[in-house]
Amino acid sequence: MGFIVYIVILLLFMLMISFVGNGFVNIFLLITKNNEGVGKLMNKLNFLYKSKWKYLVMFILLVLTGMGVNQAMIYYLTSGAYFWFVIFTMGLLLLMYIAPVGSIFMPLVKKQFSNWNKFSMFYWNFVSATSWFWGLLLIIDKSVIIYEDEGGVNFHYGSLPLKTFGGICLIIVALYMTLSIASKKMNKLPRVDSDI
Repeated sequence: MGFIVYIVILLLFMLMISFVGNGFVNIFLLITKNNEGVGKLMNKLNFLYKSKWKYLVMFILLVLTGMGVNQAMIYYLTSGAYFWFVIFTMGLLLLMYIAPVGSIFMPLVKKQFSNWNKFSMFYWNFVSATSWFWGLLLIIDKSVIIYEDEGGVNFHYGSLPLKTFGGICLIIVALYMTLSIASKKMNKLPRVDSDI
């Protein structure tokens, strides 16, 4: 019975993280309301979705998320007993670790936010929020000890600059995701000719 409770708590936590991602997008939209510079940026983002540059953006997102997710898994999944949490939740917790990789598909999304169904809104907000979560955690946490067993006896040291770089990569991905979702959520954009 306790196992089912843990699964339900994890699913509620994932839903809460999706709401946080939606909150980031809404805060960005409130701050940038009636700003022409942001309107130009949003139009350029929308132009990227319609051009041949979207595949380059997908490759860059793949490299950035690869660096960040690699560091998150080294420090927070394979270190110590954290992997047991993934096993005990039948792999659902693994979605928290690999969710930022889903950002590589954002340049392929052509629909405006008003046409998205509930699952699409949950998915993109979840990807954005987990990217923010892991990026900030990698930057804020300065411990570079990687435990090799559950008891914390055997360990080795990682690289703080590499860990911080992974966090910065995920912050860049999270910022891109927030801007992309906001550009799709904005209903009225000022008409700007793109120079790209």
